[in-house]
Amino acid sequence: MHRILSAQQGFTLIELMVVISILGVLAMVAIPKYNAAIAMANTAKIQADLQTIDTAVAMYQTQNGMYPKNISTDLKDYLLDADKITPPKGSCFIKGNTAMVDITDTTYKLNAVGERAIFQEHVTGDFGK
Repeated sequence: MHRILSAQQGFTLIELMVVISILGVLAMVAIPKYNAAIAMANTAKIQADLQTIDTAVAMYQTQNGMYPKNISTDLKDYLLDADKITPPKGSCFIKGNTAMVDITDTTYKLNAVGERAIFQEHVTGDFGK
């Protein structure tokens, strides 16, 4: 003999609402931490790129007796793929700012004298938390 179940089994509306609320709270905690981790990675890349360019500038100045005017042309012998060194997209941290800063520039530049690499008008030491 087979027993027939008359009641359907499943989740109640309250159970589903509780699960969705828990997922929402987890997302509210996880997403800002993820964004901050991405911004820290972008900041580290910018710092490393600026340091690399600064080193190439110092070598150029030592060998030529003057500072370079352009990263991609003057420093091509000092940087591997100088024209391909590009900043990341997204956000980064600049010291003194409590919030992340949007990355708007698409290239690294040299300051007016040509002695330092800059990005969004900041030098290497300006980036970080």
